Formats: sequence, structure tokens, C-alpha cells
Amino acid sequence: MFRAKVEGTILEVCEDCSKYGELIETKPVRLVKPRRMPRVKEVETVIIDNYGKKIIEAREKINLTREMFAKKINEKESVIRRVESEEMEPDDKLMEKIERFLEIKLRKTYEEKPIQKKMRRGKLTLGDIVEVK
Repeated sequence: MFRAKVEGTILEVCEDCSKYGELIETKPVRLVKPRRMPRVKEVETVIIDNYGKKIIEAREKINLTREMFAKKINEKESVIRRVESEEMEPDDKLMEKIERFLEIKLRKTYEEKPIQKKMRRGKLTLGDIVEVK
């Protein structure tokens, strides 16, 4: 690449195109490759299936009624009833209180993993992408 003034505008041009204007810099301009930004892993946290049943089992294991449990974590009994019946998903604050008090996990985390290409004859199949556990 060369710097040339073509019709009043300074441009970076190739050697062939530099003949259409007046050369400003005769030494080639060094192109800098843009730095590749590191890829940020996407992590998604979701509530587990049957979270209400898991809360009830953990609460009953330590012999607490719904009312006693609600008082212990400073929540209304109606809120605990709705969470246990899965009518309502607890927000992060309530979920943390429940997890900490009952010593259970109500969330699971999913991470984005790079796809390892196992393509046969150039075709990508569902089996190449999905990992069954």
C-alpha cells in the first residue's frame, strides 16, 4: 500500500493505482491486522425442573412446616406456597435465601462450548452438535 493524492484526496492505494495520483509516501504503508478479541463464554443460569418438589422435600427433611419455614427466611407463607406449587418462580434474592437455608441448589448453569467438527463429507449433522448425557 502507498499513500497517494488522487484528485485532491489522500488515499491508501496499491502500487498499480498509485500511478493515477501523486505519490506522497514512496515507502509501503504497513498494514496492521486488527487484534482478535477474546471470545467471551456465554453462561446461562436457569432454575431446575421440579424446584417446588425439591424445596418441599428439603423443608420436610428438617421437620419444618411451610409457616415455620417462611418465618425463618422472613417471607410470607403465601409466597412460599406459590413457589412450592411452582405457580411462581422465585427471584434471585428469594432463591438465594431458600438455597442457603435449606442447603440445596435450585439453579443449574449452562456454558457455551465450541463445536468440534466431526463432519463427514462436508455435511454437519445433529449428532455433530448435540452432546447427550
